Amino acid sequence: MKSRKIKVKRRGNFLGIWFFKLMLRAFGLSGAYLLLEVVSIHYLLFDREAVSTCLNYIEKRFPQSGALTNYWHINRIFVNQGRQLIDRYTITQYPGYFEYDEINTKETIQVLQESKKGVVLLTSHVGNWQVALRQTEYLKKDICIVMRPEDNPAVREFLKIGEQENKPVEIIDPEGYFGGVIEMMQALKKGKLVCIMGDRGYGFDTLEVLFLGTPAYFPYGAFYVAAAASSPVVALLTHKISKRKYIADISNIWYPTYNSEKNKKEQLKKWVKEYVNVLEAFTEKHPYECFLHQDVWSQEKGT
Repeated sequence: MKSRKIKVKRRGNFLGIWFFKLMLRAFGLSGAYLLLEVVSIHYLLFDREAVSTCLNYIEKRFPQSGALTNYWHINRIFVNQGRQLIDRYTITQYPGYFEYDEINTKETIQVLQESKKGVVLLTSHVGNWQVALRQTEYLKKDICIVMRPEDNPAVREFLKIGEQENKPVEIIDPEGYFGGVIEMMQALKKGKLVCIMGDRGYGFDTLEVLFLGTPAYFPYGAFYVAAAASSPVVALLTHKISKRKYIADISNIWYPTYNSEKNKKEQLKKWVKEYVNVLEAFTEKHPYECFLHQDVWSQEKGT
Protein backbone atom coordinates (compact mmCIF):
# COMPACT_ATOMS: atom_id res chain seq x y z
CA MET A 1 0.00 0.00 0.00
CA LYS A 2 1.41 3.39 -0.96
CA SER A 3 2.20 5.90 1.77
CA ARG A 4 -0.01 8.92 2.19
CA LYS A 5 1.23 12.36 1.19
CA ILE A 6 -0.95 13.80 3.92
CA LYS A 7 -0.82 11.99 7.24
CA VAL A 8 -4.21 11.57 8.88
CA LYS A 9 -4.80 10.66 12.50
CA ARG A 10 -7.22 7.77 12.84
CA ARG A 11 -10.13 8.32 15.17
CA GLY A 12 -12.77 5.75 16.01
CA ASN A 13 -12.58 1.96 16.25
CA PHE A 14 -14.92 -1.00 15.78
CA LEU A 15 -15.80 -1.24 19.50
CA GLY A 16 -16.63 2.44 19.87
CA ILE A 17 -18.72 2.45 16.71
CA TRP A 18 -20.49 -0.72 17.86
CA PHE A 19 -21.73 1.17 20.94
CA PHE A 20 -23.11 3.93 18.72
CA LYS A 21 -24.90 1.39 16.54
CA LEU A 22 -26.35 -0.26 19.66
CA MET A 23 -27.65 3.05 21.03
CA LEU A 24 -29.08 3.96 17.65
CA ARG A 25 -31.00 0.69 17.34
CA ALA A 26 -32.19 0.74 20.95
CA PHE A 27 -33.02 4.41 21.47
CA GLY A 28 -32.92 6.03 18.04
CA LEU A 29 -31.05 9.22 17.24
CA SER A 30 -31.67 10.64 20.72
CA GLY A 31 -29.79 7.75 22.33
CA ALA A 32 -26.86 7.97 19.93
CA TYR A 33 -26.71 11.75 20.37
CA LEU A 34 -26.67 11.34 24.16
CA LEU A 35 -23.68 8.97 23.99
CA LEU A 36 -22.01 11.45 21.70
CA GLU A 37 -22.11 14.18 24.35
CA VAL A 38 -19.90 12.00 26.58
CA VAL A 39 -17.53 11.01 23.77
CA SER A 40 -17.14 14.64 22.69
CA ILE A 41 -15.97 15.62 26.18
CA HIS A 42 -13.35 12.87 25.99
CA TYR A 43 -11.99 14.31 22.73
CA LEU A 44 -12.13 17.82 24.19
CA LEU A 45 -9.99 16.75 27.16
CA PHE A 46 -7.55 14.34 25.54
CA ASP A 47 -7.28 14.96 21.79
CA ARG A 48 -5.01 17.99 21.71
CA GLU A 49 -4.56 17.83 17.95
CA ALA A 50 -8.31 17.99 17.28
CA VAL A 51 -8.72 20.86 19.74
CA SER A 52 -5.79 22.76 18.27
CA THR A 53 -6.99 22.51 14.66
CA CYS A 54 -10.51 23.53 15.64
CA LEU A 55 -9.19 26.47 17.65
CA ASN A 56 -7.79 28.06 14.46
CA TYR A 57 -11.36 28.62 13.30
CA ILE A 58 -12.90 29.41 16.68
CA GLU A 59 -10.47 32.23 17.47
CA LYS A 60 -11.39 33.97 14.22
CA ARG A 61 -15.10 33.24 14.32
CA PHE A 62 -15.40 34.37 17.96
CA PRO A 63 -12.54 36.87 18.41
CA GLN A 64 -14.01 38.30 21.65
CA SER A 65 -14.28 34.93 23.41
CA GLY A 66 -12.00 33.95 26.26
CA ALA A 67 -10.10 30.68 26.58
CA LEU A 68 -12.81 28.89 28.61
CA THR A 69 -15.58 30.00 26.26
CA ASN A 70 -13.52 28.83 23.29
CA TYR A 71 -13.51 25.32 24.73
CA TRP A 72 -17.30 25.44 24.94
CA HIS A 73 -17.44 26.49 21.27
CA ILE A 74 -15.10 23.64 20.30
CA ASN A 75 -17.22 21.13 22.18
CA ARG A 76 -20.34 22.24 20.27
CA ILE A 77 -18.49 21.73 16.99
CA PHE A 78 -17.37 18.24 18.07
CA VAL A 79 -20.96 17.37 19.01
CA ASN A 80 -22.43 18.70 15.77
CA GLN A 81 -19.83 16.92 13.66
CA GLY A 82 -20.50 13.69 15.53
CA ARG A 83 -24.24 14.05 14.98
CA GLN A 84 -23.73 14.45 11.28
CA LEU A 85 -21.57 11.33 11.14
CA ILE A 86 -24.35 9.45 12.93
CA ASP A 87 -26.85 10.84 10.43
CA ARG A 88 -24.66 9.64 7.56
CA TYR A 89 -24.75 6.13 8.99
CA THR A 90 -28.49 6.36 9.57
CA ILE A 91 -29.25 7.01 5.91
CA THR A 92 -27.18 3.99 4.89
CA GLN A 93 -29.59 1.89 6.95
CA TYR A 94 -32.81 3.88 6.46
CA PRO A 95 -32.54 5.86 3.18
CA GLY A 96 -35.86 7.67 3.67
CA TYR A 97 -35.29 8.64 7.30
CA PHE A 98 -34.61 12.34 6.74
CA GLU A 99 -36.68 15.02 5.02
CA TYR A 100 -35.17 17.70 2.80
CA ASP A 101 -36.05 21.24 1.82
CA GLU A 102 -34.24 23.08 -0.94
CA ILE A 103 -33.35 26.74 -1.55
CA ASN A 104 -33.65 28.34 -5.00
CA THR A 105 -32.99 25.11 -6.87
CA LYS A 106 -35.08 25.45 -10.04
CA GLU A 107 -32.47 27.28 -12.15
CA THR A 108 -29.57 25.24 -10.82
CA ILE A 109 -31.30 21.90 -11.37
CA GLN A 110 -32.05 22.90 -14.95
CA VAL A 111 -28.37 23.72 -15.51
CA LEU A 112 -27.27 20.44 -13.95
CA GLN A 113 -29.67 18.38 -16.05
CA GLU A 114 -28.89 20.15 -19.32
CA SER A 115 -25.11 20.32 -19.01
CA LYS A 116 -23.74 17.60 -21.29
CA LYS A 117 -20.14 18.12 -20.22
CA GLY A 118 -20.76 17.45 -16.58
CA VAL A 119 -20.78 19.68 -13.52
CA VAL A 120 -18.33 20.38 -10.71
CA LEU A 121 -20.19 20.12 -7.41
CA LEU A 122 -18.20 22.16 -4.92
CA THR A 123 -18.49 20.67 -1.44
CA SER A 124 -16.97 22.00 1.77
CA HIS A 125 -16.29 21.03 5.36
CA VAL A 126 -19.47 22.78 6.45
CA GLY A 127 -22.84 21.16 6.96
CA ASN A 128 -23.48 17.57 5.90
CA TRP A 129 -23.03 17.42 2.14
CA GLN A 130 -22.83 13.61 2.18
CA VAL A 131 -26.46 13.41 3.32
CA ALA A 132 -27.64 15.80 0.60
CA LEU A 133 -25.64 13.94 -2.04
CA ARG A 134 -27.82 10.90 -1.54
CA GLN A 135 -30.82 12.88 -2.75
CA THR A 136 -29.43 13.72 -6.19
CA GLU A 137 -31.01 10.91 -8.22
CA TYR A 138 -33.18 13.43 -10.07
CA LEU A 139 -30.06 14.97 -11.62
CA LYS A 140 -29.62 11.77 -13.66
CA LYS A 141 -25.84 11.95 -13.51
CA ASP A 142 -23.22 9.48 -12.40
CA ILE A 143 -21.24 10.74 -9.43
CA CYS A 144 -17.49 10.96 -8.85
CA ILE A 145 -16.02 12.15 -5.56
CA VAL A 146 -12.48 13.49 -5.32
CA MET A 147 -11.25 12.23 -1.97
CA ARG A 148 -8.62 10.09 -0.35
CA PRO A 149 -10.04 6.62 0.26
CA GLU A 150 -10.81 6.29 3.98
CA ASP A 151 -7.90 4.42 5.58
CA ASN A 152 -9.70 3.68 8.85
CA PRO A 153 -11.59 0.40 8.22
CA ALA A 154 -13.99 1.01 11.12
CA VAL A 155 -15.03 4.42 9.79
CA ARG A 156 -15.17 3.13 6.20
CA GLU A 157 -17.58 0.38 7.19
CA PHE A 158 -19.65 2.69 9.40
CA LEU A 159 -20.19 5.37 6.76
CA LYS A 160 -20.33 3.06 3.70
CA ILE A 161 -18.01 5.46 1.88
CA GLY A 162 -18.27 5.04 -1.89
CA GLU A 163 -21.87 3.85 -1.89
CA GLN A 164 -24.89 5.81 -3.11
CA GLU A 165 -27.99 3.79 -2.30
CA ASN A 166 -27.57 0.76 -4.58
CA LYS A 167 -25.40 2.72 -7.00
CA PRO A 168 -21.62 2.80 -6.46
CA VAL A 169 -19.87 6.15 -6.44
CA GLU A 170 -16.57 6.47 -8.26
CA ILE A 171 -13.73 7.66 -6.05
CA ILE A 172 -10.96 9.75 -7.63
CA ASP A 173 -7.84 9.69 -5.47
CA PRO A 174 -6.24 13.19 -5.43
CA GLU A 175 -2.95 11.61 -4.45
CA GLY A 176 -2.83 9.63 -7.67
CA TYR A 177 -1.23 10.46 -11.01
CA PHE A 178 -1.37 14.23 -11.72
CA GLY A 179 -3.53 14.66 -8.62
CA GLY A 180 -6.50 12.97 -10.28
CA VAL A 181 -6.91 15.85 -12.76
CA ILE A 182 -7.00 13.55 -15.78
CA GLU A 183 -9.76 11.44 -14.22
CA MET A 184 -11.72 14.59 -13.32
CA MET A 185 -11.51 15.92 -16.87
CA GLN A 186 -12.58 12.58 -18.35
CA ALA A 187 -15.52 12.38 -15.95
CA LEU A 188 -16.69 15.89 -16.85
CA LYS A 189 -16.44 15.14 -20.55
CA LYS A 190 -18.70 12.13 -19.97
CA GLY A 191 -21.30 14.35 -18.31
CA LYS A 192 -20.70 13.19 -14.76
CA LEU A 193 -21.13 15.08 -11.51
CA VAL A 194 -17.65 15.58 -10.03
CA CYS A 195 -17.60 16.47 -6.33
CA ILE A 196 -14.52 18.40 -5.25
CA MET A 197 -13.73 19.91 -1.88
CA GLY A 198 -13.38 23.65 -2.29
CA ASP A 199 -11.53 24.13 1.01
CA ARG A 200 -8.88 21.39 0.64
CA GLY A 201 -5.84 21.79 -1.58
CA TYR A 202 -4.97 18.15 -2.31
CA GLY A 203 -1.89 19.31 -4.22
CA PHE A 204 -3.44 22.30 -5.99
CA ASP A 205 -1.86 25.70 -5.50
CA THR A 206 -3.71 28.21 -3.32
CA LEU A 207 -4.80 31.83 -3.53
CA GLU A 208 -4.79 34.40 -0.75
CA VAL A 209 -8.29 35.68 0.07
CA LEU A 210 -9.93 37.15 3.17
CA PHE A 211 -11.82 34.65 5.32
CA LEU A 212 -13.34 35.76 8.61
CA GLY A 213 -11.40 39.01 8.35
CA THR A 214 -7.98 37.36 8.05
CA PRO A 215 -5.92 36.43 4.96
CA ALA A 216 -6.45 32.74 4.23
CA TYR A 217 -5.34 30.34 1.51
CA PHE A 218 -7.85 28.40 -0.57
CA PRO A 219 -7.14 26.21 -3.61
CA TYR A 220 -8.36 27.22 -7.04
CA GLY A 221 -8.15 23.69 -8.47
CA ALA A 222 -11.92 23.10 -8.73
CA PHE A 223 -12.39 26.27 -10.77
CA TYR A 224 -9.34 25.49 -12.90
CA VAL A 225 -10.69 22.04 -13.80
CA ALA A 226 -14.18 23.42 -14.46
CA ALA A 227 -12.85 26.21 -16.69
CA ALA A 228 -10.70 23.76 -18.66
CA ALA A 229 -13.73 21.49 -19.20
CA SER A 230 -16.17 24.39 -19.83
CA SER A 231 -18.30 23.10 -16.97
CA PRO A 232 -20.27 25.10 -14.40
CA VAL A 233 -19.44 25.00 -10.69
CA VAL A 234 -22.24 24.59 -8.15
CA ALA A 235 -21.68 25.02 -4.40
CA LEU A 236 -23.54 22.54 -2.19
CA LEU A 237 -24.39 23.74 1.32
CA THR A 238 -26.55 21.96 3.88
CA HIS A 239 -27.94 22.88 7.27
CA LYS A 240 -29.81 20.69 9.75
CA ILE A 241 -32.96 22.46 10.89
CA SER A 242 -34.45 19.71 13.08
CA LYS A 243 -33.69 16.17 14.18
CA ARG A 244 -35.02 14.63 10.97
CA LYS A 245 -34.86 17.51 8.50
CA TYR A 246 -32.13 19.11 6.41
CA ILE A 247 -32.15 22.08 4.08
CA ALA A 248 -29.94 22.07 0.98
CA ASP A 249 -28.73 25.18 -0.82
CA ILE A 250 -27.43 24.87 -4.40
CA SER A 251 -28.26 28.44 -5.41
CA ASN A 252 -24.64 29.51 -5.88
CA ILE A 253 -23.51 28.69 -9.42
CA TRP A 254 -20.47 29.97 -11.31
CA TYR A 255 -19.12 29.69 -14.86
CA PRO A 256 -15.33 30.07 -14.49
CA THR A 257 -13.22 30.89 -17.55
CA TYR A 258 -9.68 32.00 -18.21
CA ASN A 259 -7.57 33.35 -21.05
CA SER A 260 -4.69 30.96 -21.66
CA GLU A 261 -2.44 33.88 -22.58
CA LYS A 262 -2.79 35.44 -19.14
CA ASN A 263 -2.05 34.28 -15.59
CA LYS A 264 -4.67 31.58 -14.92
CA LYS A 265 -4.25 31.82 -11.17
CA GLU A 266 -5.05 35.52 -11.00
CA GLN A 267 -8.00 35.16 -13.40
CA LEU A 268 -9.57 32.43 -11.27
CA LYS A 269 -9.19 34.39 -8.03
CA LYS A 270 -12.54 36.10 -8.67
CA TRP A 271 -14.46 32.84 -8.30
CA VAL A 272 -12.41 31.63 -5.34
CA LYS A 273 -13.24 34.89 -3.51
CA GLU A 274 -16.94 34.50 -4.27
CA TYR A 275 -16.88 30.92 -2.98
CA VAL A 276 -15.08 31.92 0.23
CA ASN A 277 -17.63 34.73 0.75
CA VAL A 278 -20.37 32.08 0.55
CA LEU A 279 -18.55 29.99 3.18
CA GLU A 280 -18.16 33.00 5.45
CA ALA A 281 -21.86 33.85 5.19
CA PHE A 282 -22.68 30.23 6.11
CA THR A 283 -20.48 30.30 9.21
CA GLU A 284 -22.07 33.57 10.30
CA LYS A 285 -25.47 31.83 10.37
CA HIS A 286 -24.33 28.38 11.49
CA PRO A 287 -21.04 28.72 13.40
CA TYR A 288 -21.11 25.18 14.82
CA GLU A 289 -21.49 23.49 11.44
CA CYS A 290 -18.03 24.48 10.23
CA PHE A 291 -15.68 21.49 10.46
CA LEU A 292 -12.66 23.11 8.87
CA HIS A 293 -10.06 21.20 10.89
CA GLN A 294 -7.16 22.71 8.99
CA ASP A 295 -5.27 25.96 9.37
CA VAL A 296 -6.23 27.61 6.08
CA TRP A 297 -4.83 30.85 7.48
CA SER A 298 -1.31 29.46 7.29
CA GLN A 299 0.11 29.54 3.77
CA GLU A 300 2.19 26.42 4.35
CA LYS A 301 -0.74 24.36 5.66
CA GLY A 302 -3.18 25.85 3.18
CA THR A 303 -0.98 24.69 0.32
